[in-house]
Amino acid sequence: MARPALSASRSLEIIDFLSTFPWRGFTLSEIARAAKINVASCHAVLTALTQGGYLARGPDQRTYTLGPALVAIGQAALTSQPLVARAKRAAEELFRDLGVPVLLSAVVGDEILAVVSIADAAGRGPIMWVGERMPLVAPVGSPFLAWSPEPAIEAWLARNASMNETRAAEWRHTLALTRERGYQVTLRAPGSPGIGKLMAAMASGRRLPDYKGEVAKLINSLDQLSQPETIVPEQFYDVLLIAAPLFDQNGEAAFNLCLGGFPEKISGKTINDYTDRLVNTCLQLMRMDRS
Repeated sequence: MARPALSASRSLEIIDFLSTFPWRGFTLSEIARAAKINVASCHAVLTALTQGGYLARGPDQRTYTLGPALVAIGQAALTSQPLVARAKRAAEELFRDLGVPVLLSAVVGDEILAVVSIADAAGRGPIMWVGERMPLVAPVGSPFLAWSPEPAIEAWLARNASMNETRAAEWRHTLALTRERGYQVTLRAPGSPGIGKLMAAMASGRRLPDYKGEVAKLINSLDQLSQPETIVPEQFYDVLLIAAPLFDQNGEAAFNLCLGGFPEKISGKTINDYTDRLVNTCLQLMRMDRS
């Protein structure tokens, strides 16, 4: 495999960083620290990206944000990614009908990327915002891995630095349960640290220099993201996320359509209603993709 050009890698690191925190601008020194690029090289890359419209300077001329060229590229990409375009419309329809936050995420290399994220009227979002990336590390991302070949599952498990035989068995059981059901219902662990809270803290500027490392550290600390073994209609569950896979034409679970951001516990009946709607939506999208 050809080694990527250093300038290209640095450009992507910077764009990835700014897209993770799109609501604020960052100075040269903040970007250099977060992307782990020396200041002189970072300045040269920022200048080139700004001249091309990929980044924009803030009113104070000291900060950088995503630029208008990326908006145009995003719109053009929907034309070349019809499944994503249809999934975006389906996510908007799910939100209108169900009134709960909706997320469309994709696997990009060894990361999960939020492609569409719709918050509710109270501003609650579905764990990830558009542009955020999360490491595809066990136990996160089961609906992407549940139908994968063994080498991919082994790599997913091995990326968790705290993996041992007990944890690997638990995470494999999670994959089996997801595969059996066709979706994943992830429960919120009492007292567990929240990825959403961590991202909010980093967005405030307190922990930016190693933002990817902070998320990876949190994931490595998780024992598991538990699923209920059975879903009893009359019981109530503290649900973190409901996710169903979207398979591409190569048969890979390239996308997940998810519901999340529930403000309170929901009944098993509601979970069943949500999962039926979610799975049916994914099936319709996949049928359209193959027609």
